[in-house]
Amino acid sequence: MSIKLAVPVEGENLVIVTRTGRAPYFAIFEFDGNEFKLLGLNENTHAGEHEHEHGHQEEHTADEVEHHHKHVKASRVDNCDYIVVRAVGPNMKDALEKAGVKIIKVSKKDGDTAPEVLEKIKGELK
Repeated sequence: MSIKLAVPVEGENLVIVTRTGRAPYFAIFEFDGNEFKLLGLNENTHAGEHEHEHGHQEEHTADEVEHHHKHVKASRVDNCDYIVVRAVGPNMKDALEKAGVKIIKVSKKDGDTAPEVLEKIKGELK
């Protein structure tokens, strides 16, 4: 049985982006119970569509959750079992949960790149 995971990243360097909804890409990995295999980078359509002003806080409404859910699907994160994040806003959190994607929170001390962090959380994956 394999598990699919998404990680919000800058790009091919696989450096994790703290603000999930603003990440340019989601790195999609497959975990076979032993090792991780990078399947590809999916563009985050939400980051491309919105250039929010710095510090802009979106309203937490059903419309905003639905808007984020549309982007979760367009970025093909809804095919994943888990998303590994440092921070996730309430709209994105609800949109991911609506898509059935479980959230695993990590911190900066867990590593800077997706491969580093994934190695640290191996034991949490079932």
